Amino acid sequence: MPYFDSKDRTVFSPVNDKLEPLFKFLEQHQQSLSGSNFYDDLVEIYEYLDQVLKEEK
Repeated sequence: MPYFDSKDRTVFSPVNDKLEPLFKFLEQHQQSLSGSNFYDDLVEIYEYLDQVLKEEK
């Protein structure tokens, strides 16, 4: 299971393939944006969507 570390958390690849583009974006921009409120909010939205989509399966 691919993942990357961002600030104080580990971001795991999505359960739902529809979120793969967002995961790749977050991973690609992790070094330059990590720690900003904007990036942290994006990661939280990504994790929320992944959880919701996982529960729908």
